[in-house]
Amino acid sequence: MKKIKLITITLFSLFFFSISCKTTEVKEAPVEVVEEVQEQEETNPVDDEFSRSTQEVDITVEEFTADKRAILQIIKELSFIMQDRDYNKWLSYIEPESITYWSNPNNLKQASKRLPVKGMKLANLNDYFTFVFIPSRKGREVDEIRYISLESVKAVQNTDEQDIVYYNFVKVNGAWMVRLPPNSAEHNQ
Repeated sequence: MKKIKLITITLFSLFFFSISCKTTEVKEAPVEVVEEVQEQEETNPVDDEFSRSTQEVDITVEEFTADKRAILQIIKELSFIMQDRDYNKWLSYIEPESITYWSNPNNLKQASKRLPVKGMKLANLNDYFTFVFIPSRKGREVDEIRYISLESVKAVQNTDEQDIVYYNFVKVNGAWMVRLPPNSAEHNQ
């Protein structure tokens, strides 16, 4: 009886051992395929996004990748700031020229005329943050960047070969900061 139990346990163990070995082999195959795909991507860095994004500038793939990573990180941080409605933290991401421009009552008055809620007045930059910046970006997804120059980038959502611009960035002292677009009438001059 003991021999039968011993033989049964041994056969049972061998059976499960052989199954676990086969399972391990199956799990390893997809990893190799993924590694091959990653190697192919590394050897062919000029993809559609890189081509669309860098038409205006001469930049390396490494610089493009680093800039995109930094900009998307800022956008991620801004999404939390907008969620918390943290105006003071938001200011630290805005370039100084935009702060000066949008602190001007005349510029706020012109922008108030274009608000979807008629009669609403933007009294200060905090109002701009609350009633313009947050609603125009809430629930939006940025997936690509477009260089205007080496110091200026648009963060966009690319849909059906059309770019929807949600953020403008400029480099200030080597760091990317948000540039708030001026009123459209001045922008077109």
